[in-house]
Order: sequence, then C-alpha cells, then structure tokens
Amino acid sequence: MKLVAHVPGREILENPQLIERFTEAGLGVELQLTAQVLDSLTLKEFGKLKKLAGELPVTVHAPFIDLNPGALDPYILKATRDRFFEAVTAAKVLSAEVIVFHTGYHPQRADPFYRSWFERALETFREVSSIWNGKIALENVFDKNPKNLKKFVKNLPENVGVCLDVGHMNLFSEVPVSLWFEMLGNRIYEFHLHDNLGIQDSHLPMGLGTVNYPEVFAQMEKLKQEYILNLENKSYDDVIKSLDYLRRNTEWREI
Repeated sequence: MKLVAHVPGREILENPQLIERFTEAGLGVELQLTAQVLDSLTLKEFGKLKKLAGELPVTVHAPFIDLNPGALDPYILKATRDRFFEAVTAAKVLSAEVIVFHTGYHPQRADPFYRSWFERALETFREVSSIWNGKIALENVFDKNPKNLKKFVKNLPENVGVCLDVGHMNLFSEVPVSLWFEMLGNRIYEFHLHDNLGIQDSHLPMGLGTVNYPEVFAQMEKLKQEYILNLENKSYDDVIKSLDYLRRNTEWREI
C-alpha cells in the first residue's frame, strides 16, 4: 500500500511547491493532468515536477472534462483519445505508477446506446494500454453498481484495473460496499479516499461525512494485492486531516 495526495491542476500550474509540502509530510502525489496542464507544460517541465516528488510515488489523473472515451461522434472520440495519449506521454516522464481514467459512463447518456458506447470505450482503453506498460485504473463516477467496471476489466489486459472512488460510491451506489469488492477484488489498483454527506461530491476530509469507512477498511484489509491510496481532498490542510484520520482508524498497515 502506498499513499499519495491529490494535487489539482491549478496548483500544478500556480503552486508546484505544493508537491514538496506533501513529500515533506511523507506523501507521494497524484497529479491532475487537466487540459490546461497538458497545454501549458513542456516535457522538461514535467521532469521538474518528478524531481519535486523525489523518490515518493507519483500517479496521474488523466483529463476528463468534455471527454468521452466511447463517444459516438468521431470528432469527440478522436479528441478524447488524443488527450489520453498526451497524458500517457506525460506519465512516462513522471515515472507514474498508475494512470487513472474516467470511463465516461453516465447511465442516462450511455445506456440508450450502451453497446456502441461500450465497444468504442473498450477500444479506447485497449489503445491506451498498448502504449502504457504501467497500471491503468478506471474510476467509478456515476456508476450505480460495479457491473460496468467488471465488464471493462474482463475484456482488457491485466494492467487495466479499477480506481474505486469511495466518495462517488457513497453518492451513487445502489448496492452494498461489499459487492464492489466482491466483484472487482484483485483488479482494484487504487482508491480515491474522501468524504461527503451523500448530497454532492464535496471531497470533505475523511470522517466528516457519511461514508462508512469502517466497512471500507474492513474490505480493504482482505485484499492481497498492492494498491495506491489517494487522499483526494482539495487543499493541503484537508489532506492532512484525512491522513490523521487514516492513522487513527486503521491498524492493518503502517501509515
């Protein structure tokens, strides 16, 4: 198990020293590669970000705003794949351990065309996995259950797994926490840890919302594989609050 902290795209551009603040706290970083970040930084500058992280783990979150890996419109599909390929190039310079992607799945938008949408999204992630040898983690967002993610990993190479976002699960899941672990099990490569009140995706520090973290921790303890824990809060202070919560409420691993 490795710990990283979320670094928003705006902080990468305006306050890259935040990376050093996290490393001083013993945390690696997950860098949010927004379109603005990818358009603004050169590969040399991504190399400088890697140096700021030192020997601690780096992961990246690929862009997702306006993108759709299974888009039926070929222009949008091409733009999505181009952005994803740019993120992979940056991830290579950063020596990232995992790249997190949104699948683009939204029940109301994808379900009427699900078969066509899924086949296009599947091909998108096949192409990504063909140029990236590290781990890829597909994140749940609006998913009501794990079936869609299970279908993805069943049809993709072993390096493609799941990023289980616990906050999103609290907002949208219609099934028990245990079922997500039961169905996805050893293909969970990363967790996004944050909290909310079940109303909006507020990214509160852990323990300040309604996420059933005791149940989440109990399920995580059963996993055999290594995974990344990303404290996905929006500020340094909130990340440190989540880190403190982890230290006070987990015993199965040293944190």
